[in-house]
Amino acid sequence: MSGTTTAPLRVEIYSLYGDAKPSEAASPSLRGSLPARAVQQCPPVAAASGFGWYVYPPIDFALRWDGQDTEWTLLTENEPTRWRSLAGGYDGKLPDAADELQAAPEQFRGDLDIFDRYGASIPFLDADPRSANTVELVTGVVARTSPGWCLIARGAPNWPAQRGLQLYEGVVETDWYTSLLPTILRLTEAGQVVRFYRNIPLMCLQPVHRSTLEAFRNAELVTGEGLPAWPADVWSDFVALRRRRQDPEIRSSYRREQSRRVRENATYQPIGVVEADQPT
Repeated sequence: MSGTTTAPLRVEIYSLYGDAKPSEAASPSLRGSLPARAVQQCPPVAAASGFGWYVYPPIDFALRWDGQDTEWTLLTENEPTRWRSLAGGYDGKLPDAADELQAAPEQFRGDLDIFDRYGASIPFLDADPRSANTVELVTGVVARTSPGWCLIARGAPNWPAQRGLQLYEGVVETDWYTSLLPTILRLTEAGQVVRFYRNIPLMCLQPVHRSTLEAFRNAELVTGEGLPAWPADVWSDFVALRRRRQDPEIRSSYRREQSRRVRENATYQPIGVVEADQPT
């Protein structure tokens, strides 16, 4: 199996905000914060950490849920400026959001009525009146992918989870859905101030081909509980890999096995970066 896909992948990520931090490839080392041992000796962790593209909030802000209603505020020098309520379906908007629309090129101006329902501005925050700790955040990001490709929107992989916050994941059909990407947040701890920063990833967009989603829906799942249920070939492969891992003279057995497969199989495509073998 070559590891190639049936269709090429092109990902376009645009923001309505002119000074927003642009999306960028996710970092295998979490910008150096991932322990060196994990990066060097655990390819699955590094590969997962570097899979996708980071999306950032357009500004520093904070949310706070008191158990009944949610409030939000901008942050200045990391401190709240003025708390505003999102109760009753009230929308939160950024102060200069309307100016972003006024900067639209002449050929776009005739279509700005699509923002009329938001007061001729860009929407930002909206708490569910029926569940005030559930908030829709509009980052201003629109994504488009090649035909056949979708994007999974989820929290940045292996990035430390923030206390009091859950980010809902979603699979967006960005090969036709060229609109604002939904970002649904759930505040889980009453009284906890949850801060968001324009230089820290809010979420990650990861590509998945439609054929993968279709294969999943039609996949055959085989399970085996207890060793008597294991097939002999699965047990044999398991034993061989465990023996290598338990050899005190061998380190990074997963990475070494990847390197061996690269040398012996020209069609093998490893996941993540495979470095040359180190002497034992």
